[in-house]
Amino acid sequence: MACKNAYDYKLVDDEPSLKDAVSELKQKIERNTLLAVDCEGVSLSRKGALTILTVATEEKVYLFDVLKLGQAVFSAGLGEILEKKSPEKLMFDCRQDSDGLWHQFNVKLTGVLDLQLLEIIYRRENSENPAATAQVSKYKRRSQRTNEVESIYGYRHCIELYVQDEEIIKIKDTGKMLFSFNKEVWKKRPLSDALIQYCIVDTMGMFRLYDKMKDVNGGELARLRVASERYVDLYRGRTTRRFDKYETNAYLPLDIIPDKGSLGFAPANTACTRCHRRFPQEEFSKTQLRNGEQKCRVCKELH
Repeated sequence: MACKNAYDYKLVDDEPSLKDAVSELKQKIERNTLLAVDCEGVSLSRKGALTILTVATEEKVYLFDVLKLGQAVFSAGLGEILEKKSPEKLMFDCRQDSDGLWHQFNVKLTGVLDLQLLEIIYRRENSENPAATAQVSKYKRRSQRTNEVESIYGYRHCIELYVQDEEIIKIKDTGKMLFSFNKEVWKKRPLSDALIQYCIVDTMGMFRLYDKMKDVNGGELARLRVASERYVDLYRGRTTRRFDKYETNAYLPLDIIPDKGSLGFAPANTACTRCHRRFPQEEFSKTQLRNGEQKCRVCKELH
């Protein structure tokens, strides 16, 4: 696939094009069940700058220049689309995007299917075996299940593993090189063609990644919806952010994906003294509880 100019796209950076793009997007939504959404910026979060918001259908990509248009991007109708449960939105690690959208623009993202979480569900399904199940079942307390700490994969790695498209990877690497050298590149205008292509493949690649993994198991989509709803609020819902290793790391946060065969979670009544998230008391050893030094399994990995 030659990505350059292969996809129909629109760069939305003035009021007339914004009005046209939102109108066009709403028409397309009527016959599309899925969108792909991605944000770019400098230190993207509630504190960093969200400068580009890319929204794609399988037919066309829209790059909304938030740096130039600001709140108008969302008040013109895009905010309403992002806040509705339907159509569902493919994203990859929605946490910082959601934090920035809410705390900077008062847009409460919902209806997300997070592909980073789907990949973990897919990976678990494809690695399960009777020996592994027996290993897990022998542990009676949650605190002993240290082998259940999962690493999370980045988007490029997932494209490499499941889509195996060299052109997408090349475009990703070119873009990453640009903002590795200059973190402010997402604030430069006009936006370079390399970064435009980066945004395009980031969203269009999501449809292909989803197609590879969506049929992992008949009942997993419901689990993914529940998990994504928790993921989207993980940073956004915090009164304050710490931005330390206990908050942002390369492990799946505990109690985000429900256990297989379930859509719920055990009541959480005891806080981890490192990440400050609350878990069932059984997450912690009796010694930790006695000493008032509770560390969840993920924080144990980080210590």
